[in-house]
Amino acid sequence: MFDINKTIALIGGGLLDARRTWDSYGAENRPWQYTAINLTVPMILLWLVLTGILGAVFRSQYLAPGMAWRLWLISAVSAIIGFAISVAVFTYLAGVFKGKADFDRGTAALSLAALPAYAGSVLGTLPWIGWLLNVILAIMSLIFLYRIIPLYLRVPDEKRVIHFVVSIIATFVLVMILGMMLGVGNMVGDLVTVGQSGPAPVTRSAGVLGGMERQAEIYDQASRDTYDPPDDGQLERHQVDEYLRVMKATRAMQSEQTERMEALAGEMEDKEDASLADMAKIYQGLGSAITAGNAAMEIVKTSGGNWAEHVWVEEQLRLAKYQPGLNEATQLNRELFDDYAEDLAALNVP
Repeated sequence: MFDINKTIALIGGGLLDARRTWDSYGAENRPWQYTAINLTVPMILLWLVLTGILGAVFRSQYLAPGMAWRLWLISAVSAIIGFAISVAVFTYLAGVFKGKADFDRGTAALSLAALPAYAGSVLGTLPWIGWLLNVILAIMSLIFLYRIIPLYLRVPDEKRVIHFVVSIIATFVLVMILGMMLGVGNMVGDLVTVGQSGPAPVTRSAGVLGGMERQAEIYDQASRDTYDPPDDGQLERHQVDEYLRVMKATRAMQSEQTERMEALAGEMEDKEDASLADMAKIYQGLGSAITAGNAAMEIVKTSGGNWAEHVWVEEQLRLAKYQPGLNEATQLNRELFDDYAEDLAALNVP
């Protein structure tokens, strides 16, 4: 049952006296439904209302009533689904990394840790300083999340960094895939574009927020790509050359990021707790990790390529490799595949 006094206490305490609030609420061992009703959903709804009001005041945005309700509903549903995915990922992976896979406590942990980020998102609508407050409070949420996970999900100290990084990247990928499947990102983008009375300045955040923002743009661009393959289904040599260029750059980016995260994990392993400087390093590293996780699409789109064509070329190479006798096209493509077999094998593609 909804208890407004509990909601006020959790939000206020979670922002102003975080550690005491974590300890007291953790001791209550509430089911996830209780946390959702008294903290998670009110937090999301409050964020939507306040950002809507402040956005209208400071950014001169206007949405027709019907459009405003559609945007509000889409944003609310998207936020709740995204939050549920993040809880599921962090909780499941806690069990994988020798912690406690407890969905009740996972819901509480992520809800409490998210409070500064939601507050920052609201303050981000303010002119001039809003973007800076948004970034600072997003970093604070990462610090909260890093510190609360061992308390609520019992992830061992030696597994904290890897669990933290893998969970955030996995959450991002799953949410983006779901968004593409449902077309939510395009709907929100179209609504905002139509509803603005004039162009609004865009400031790209650093770290994980900047990585997510950039990859969201890349996903949106790639989802709009189309490619009409040749009737005979045959690959051209220049297509395979371009595919190899993209995959070589992809592997180099991923290898570099792996080395960085391994070095960071080693640096953090000997520390009992993370400082603000440590979390800033992780925050910046996560932005790079998100980009590396989607490196192929990033490279294709930033070089002016067609993602739909890239995917088609990869599929034809796969068919030529594993089913060369499928039809005449795969037989001919196999001949081309053999010319590049050594390079493809070195990259472990397709």
